[in-house]
Amino acid sequence: MKRSCRAAFLALLVLATAAYAQGSSKTLFLIARPGLPDPNFRETVVLVTHEEGAEATGVIVNRPTNRSLAELLPSERFKSFKEPIFFGGPVAPQGLFAVFQAERFSGAAVAMLPGLYLAVAPESLDALLNKPPPKIRFFSGYSGWAPGQLRGELDRGDWLLVDADADTVFLKDTSRLWQDMVRRASAVRADSGR
Repeated sequence: MKRSCRAAFLALLVLATAAYAQGSSKTLFLIARPGLPDPNFRETVVLVTHEEGAEATGVIVNRPTNRSLAELLPSERFKSFKEPIFFGGPVAPQGLFAVFQAERFSGAAVAMLPGLYLAVAPESLDALLNKPPPKIRFFSGYSGWAPGQLRGELDRGDWLLVDADADTVFLKDTSRLWQDMVRRASAVRADSGR
């Protein structure tokens, strides 16, 4: 494993441990504001968990690639994984991550929502590949922010916020998700401004 990928996995493991131990992290959808110039996040919806003053981690949920695990790894073990791999973000783009639903999971994973996890370690992914849960989505790379970085972007107005939900994460057709979430975030802001 490359040193940069190993460092990324270790950073995610630290975050997973901290989030589990503290239990005070919040999971949201970040919706890129219209006109956001960063090509990594233009017109994206990011499932992200963060704690104020700490690192934030997540995955882009509306950027499917045109490749699946079955196509990339043609063997008996991967033939059932025909759904597209999604581009999760610019951090560790050669790494494979997964968001999945399970009642509980004993491997290394970040708890995003009750019953929704982000698998961050090769051992966890291996376990999920051997015995996949009914709902699982694979990602190449992830999105990450250093402590305070996301707060700065929020203060600058780069992102709209909406409460996260598992159903949106597993939508089959994400082609209009960003537009729909911009409208949803605008409606939430309008309602809260009254």
